[in-house]
Amino acid sequence: MSTSLHPLVTHQRQIHLDFHTSPLIPDLLKDFDARTFAKTMKAARVNSVTVFSKCHHGMCYYPTKAGVEHPALKGRDMLGETIEALHREGIRCPIYTTMAWEADIALKKPEWRMMRKNGLFADWEHGHPGQWKFLNWMHPDYQDYIEAHLQEVLDGYDVDGVFFDICFFPKGACWSDPCRKIREKNNWLNDGIDTHEYFQAYCQAALSKKFNKIVQAKHPQATTFFNAGADCFMTPDAGVRPRYKNMTHFEVESLPSGFWGYYHFPRLARTVFTWDKPWLGMTGRFQKMWGDFGGLKPQAALEYECFRSQSLGGANSVGDQLPPRGVLDPAAYQLIGAVYEQCEKAEPFYEGSKPFVQVGVVTPSYPGLDCDTSAKSEEGVVQMCEESHYECAVLDGVSDYKPYAVLILTDTTVVSPEVKVKLKAYYDKGGKLIISYRAGFDAAGKWALDFLPLSFHGEVEKFPSFWRAQASFWPEAAKSDRVFYTQGMNALGGKGTSVLIERVLPYFNRTDVTYSSHCQTPPLAKADKFPAAIGGKNFVYFADPIFREYRQAGNTTARDGWLLAMKHLIGEAPFGAGLPTTVTCSPRRRNKDLILTLLHYVPVRKSLDIDVCEERMSFAGEALRCPKQVSAVYVYETGESLQRNVSGAFLLPMVKGRLLLEIPNYFK
Repeated sequence: MSTSLHPLVTHQRQIHLDFHTSPLIPDLLKDFDARTFAKTMKAARVNSVTVFSKCHHGMCYYPTKAGVEHPALKGRDMLGETIEALHREGIRCPIYTTMAWEADIALKKPEWRMMRKNGLFADWEHGHPGQWKFLNWMHPDYQDYIEAHLQEVLDGYDVDGVFFDICFFPKGACWSDPCRKIREKNNWLNDGIDTHEYFQAYCQAALSKKFNKIVQAKHPQATTFFNAGADCFMTPDAGVRPRYKNMTHFEVESLPSGFWGYYHFPRLARTVFTWDKPWLGMTGRFQKMWGDFGGLKPQAALEYECFRSQSLGGANSVGDQLPPRGVLDPAAYQLIGAVYEQCEKAEPFYEGSKPFVQVGVVTPSYPGLDCDTSAKSEEGVVQMCEESHYECAVLDGVSDYKPYAVLILTDTTVVSPEVKVKLKAYYDKGGKLIISYRAGFDAAGKWALDFLPLSFHGEVEKFPSFWRAQASFWPEAAKSDRVFYTQGMNALGGKGTSVLIERVLPYFNRTDVTYSSHCQTPPLAKADKFPAAIGGKNFVYFADPIFREYRQAGNTTARDGWLLAMKHLIGEAPFGAGLPTTVTCSPRRRNKDLILTLLHYVPVRKSLDIDVCEERMSFAGEALRCPKQVSAVYVYETGESLQRNVSGAFLLPMVKGRLLLEIPNYFK
């Protein structure tokens, strides 16, 4: 199927179909009928399926000379049958293959295994038997093996795209000989996490460049994607940036019921949606994780996950796994069809639209910092923005900062000399800054933003500490001291600054000898000389890591103090201010019109292991506040014009789950 548009523009409802099937399973494809398979996909409104050529067990699902055919396949060409049947139904089918996890060849060729520095093999450690063994995909002989398999597929089939999976190293790897030479050449010989990030990104760039070129040489219209996460770092030679130009698009793998959770996807989506490449959000139909046979999530959960991707400009991919005998789970495709039918109806609403973003979040991730810690800060700030209805984008050191009304430097944002120049130019032209904790320091730990009148005097020695707000800034929080659990910085403001929130220290740190009551020590009467928040011309500095605090501890004091700073600098959110924090409001520009997606779904930690989203929540009784120039708001599905209340806000209808709204000619 040829088109002048990128396939993700025309094929937005994908299934990522796993088929990791043990060679010990004897009745492979016993009940598989390719035409029935394709018709099931068609009926579920699916228009793209990622199909399998080779799985993590190292089994190929077509007659192969370059690899190992699944022993129960017995010469059958599952890949060919599937592609032919799907194409007959007008369904696109990029082809899946695996890179680092391939169990069969790991047993046959231990010299191709990935090694840790201590000489032990690197395996996936995930808490249950049968862990995948990592192959060193930088080993030239293993690359030849992969290339022979890839060429066989490219020569033998009508290829719409290739999905290369598991293109990463586990932490601490790889130290086998080919990788050791790369490390020696680039002086990456220590065990630091900064070294790991630089080394991994270098190898990913080399791998993606080579194999993208191979695919494009045979199938120039094919898509290519190398799956290794979508995290960005402040420095352009780590994270996803180095392989960016070697991929046609992004796929953001984020199953909320797996170890990712519901706040992983929003930060990554808001990273890639500014990068000028099509992208899709990949969730799963599973109750839990990949390979969860028989696990089926509630329809409300899949709606929320797919609608959320659509609202941010992404296509959708729902993960499934075909059972060995080859019959798709009917209940799964009833569920997927019910959701994808709604997605399909909304596609014209989003067609041609672009994000309408007010807030830039400068990423806290940097090689050498703990990725889990920085991710909490990034998730925390995006969560605050969503709950307060400011639309934001996650930026790195390469991003353009000029379009944003405010830039947030988040807890640990490292400032290079180049970024300092950009930030100073932004600030000198009236740009607003919110900075927290150690954000604004350089890689050596020196304060880099010397154009701001702030000085630093080490870390807080006694904590948890307390916030005591100035009544002029935050009247409600001036009446009592509010705890802040995480250790912060000692900072002072210079000329032209004022204290917005004082810090109050506890009597002493809690130890086995010095302690009082059950938890943290209570506050002293007098505030400390080092405040918790400082305001200046066009900036607010929080001396504590407010974003990590919110993500880790759910401390609403941190969020509410930040929200007051936002209102002080740029005013309240232009669309959705005053709506419940459980409602997300995503604005987009579609030619001259502004379009809004309101979602009201509430994931609940009602089990010990995962969040569950089981109900659509109502918009009834809520009102949408908009800028004064907005004279009319229409419901997309019905054309109904929303009525206004006495304060001028637009009354929302009795709809549950998702509400699509249009504001015509907002951009005149």
